[in-house]
Amino acid sequence: MEYFLMKPYEGGQAIRRVNHDKEVMVFRVTKKGEAPDFTLRPCPLISNRFKELLEQYLPDMKFTPCVEEETGEPRFWMFNPKEQPPKEAKFLPDGSVCAVRPMGLTPVFMVPNYKKVSYVVNLALAESLLRRGYVNLGLERIETVEVGADG
Repeated sequence: MEYFLMKPYEGGQAIRRVNHDKEVMVFRVTKKGEAPDFTLRPCPLISNRFKELLEQYLPDMKFTPCVEEETGEPRFWMFNPKEQPPKEAKFLPDGSVCAVRPMGLTPVFMVPNYKKVSYVVNLALAESLLRRGYVNLGLERIETVEVGADG
């Protein structure tokens, strides 16, 4: 199985969290530009169309709406994918994941460590993202490791 690290594009629109509770997050656009399909700031968020794609792969995944303060419309969604324990992955000095244990048919998962959380997609989801021309989202191939290898 092949895996890819999701990397948000650093340009484009910037948003700031205004309010957040369990059921909804309110945000304000602080910098004009192209709206991202995936961002880590102010927290991991995906666009409406990315959410629609993920729902095809994971129909039971829960999403929290993030509404724009000005319009009241949900434009982004918080998501909480399955987690791979950090001891089952390898990391670069900056904290980014560079190798993961195969996760079967799981299309997206996160790998936390003490520096940052990395979001990883499998080949099928990566191909779906590329075919649809998502913006502010990069994909970088990463290696796989066997369980128990190297510690």
